[in-house]
Amino acid sequence: MTMRMGRIPFLLVLCCITALLWLACAKLAVPPLIESVYRGESLPVFNALIKGQSQFPVSHYLQKWDRITIEIVIGLVGFWLLVIVTTSPFYFRRFVGEATPGTLGAIRMWTCAILLLSTLWDDLSSIALLPLELREPMGLMKILDELPIGYQQFLTSAVSLRLFQWLTELLLFLGVIGWRTRAVIPLGAICVFVLNGVLREYSGFWHQNLVPIYVLAVLSFTPCGEGWSLDRLLKVYQGHPVPDSERTSAVYGWARYACWVPIVLTYAAGGLTKLRADGLFWVSPTSMRSHLYEQTLYPRAGNWSISLYLAPAPDIVFILLGTIALCGELFFVTVLFSRTARRIFPAVQILMHIGIVFLQNIVFFDLMLLLLIFYDFRSARKAIGRWLGTGGPLQVLYDGYCPSCRRTIRLLASLDLFRRLLPVLGHESSSPRERARSAPGGNCLCLRPDGRVPNLSPLSRELRRRTGPHRHARGGRVSVGTSAPI
Repeated sequence: MTMRMGRIPFLLVLCCITALLWLACAKLAVPPLIESVYRGESLPVFNALIKGQSQFPVSHYLQKWDRITIEIVIGLVGFWLLVIVTTSPFYFRRFVGEATPGTLGAIRMWTCAILLLSTLWDDLSSIALLPLELREPMGLMKILDELPIGYQQFLTSAVSLRLFQWLTELLLFLGVIGWRTRAVIPLGAICVFVLNGVLREYSGFWHQNLVPIYVLAVLSFTPCGEGWSLDRLLKVYQGHPVPDSERTSAVYGWARYACWVPIVLTYAAGGLTKLRADGLFWVSPTSMRSHLYEQTLYPRAGNWSISLYLAPAPDIVFILLGTIALCGELFFVTVLFSRTARRIFPAVQILMHIGIVFLQNIVFFDLMLLLLIFYDFRSARKAIGRWLGTGGPLQVLYDGYCPSCRRTIRLLASLDLFRRLLPVLGHESSSPRERARSAPGGNCLCLRPDGRVPNLSPLSRELRRRTGPHRHARGGRVSVGTSAPI
């Protein structure tokens, strides 16, 4: 009889194995590579990483690597401890919760739409007019300079830049409609990352669009194409199985939670950075006045100068503004652990960003929209559906023996956002007149709610002559195709 290892012991074993493998690699394989790179005897990509041979001995780089090794070991241990906590059933029930495929699909649509709007706003081809000397390579964009792909020639070609922007916009649009999401979403994330990186290399670092890119990168590893997507409609039309749109699942719950994490980490990092740089002095009247006046006087597209009119205001006003902003960022992490905080802090941050627009002329349009993914709009959709359905559902009569009719019904059910349609098999209809069928191979027949027949083919006229116009007390009836003899 085999004994089954528990979840916690199994994860602890994985923690030890990964830490030991890392230590073995960091202590046995990397130091000789560093020495080889220091002497310029390794691959060109690696040799370019060390350029201070004239200033520092090789031991300096080995010591730096030892510090990195220890930091990564600590990070691995912390990661596995986090995995032990977050993978518990209690954590999932209490903080994560299940979600529907439509919820994840809506996050994909919303994120791609935000990035598409901002991409359409930019003109990447104008970068070709600027000299390469104005570039300031930063972050992961430095890798493109080292690869033999002609990156600098790409930056000086207006045609190439324009085509790349069009490709990025196309991928983001396909992400919105949900076509081939398994390939489109990762490719879109890479392209929009490079596009924004190029813009920052010439204009300096700025925050807009970074967080949506992080969320799109997370969506690349999730089944975000199983809801609100053209992929789903194609599967429905072809008769392939698809997840129930109203059934919640842990897979979609974890995927939604993973999309929240980069947003939370960004706000938490922003608050902690302020504390690390200035401490509590950041919320002081002197600091807040300096931030507001400085940003207001920068030349920008907007011309709001409300901050200047606050100059006579007492210091307590600026202390409150700074405290609200700092606490909103620091405590935003609680949305991962509290459903109540999930309803409050996203709205607080949206209001904060609106205030930043007027007080500092800085527009975080992407964040204001992206924060809406923390809210569940299913209750609002159901309320609208109930309001629209006060007159009863719209009955759709169809022939279950007709493949075209079955495909039509499947598509209509998938597109019925407010659950207004009630599919009814023609032979199950309660009315004797509605049990009438057309001749074999007959055309599809649609009856409007008012009983009028839009397609008066000979078959339609014969069917109407025998059944008469439909009467309805509640809701309309639509008949889609029949094939049995009358």
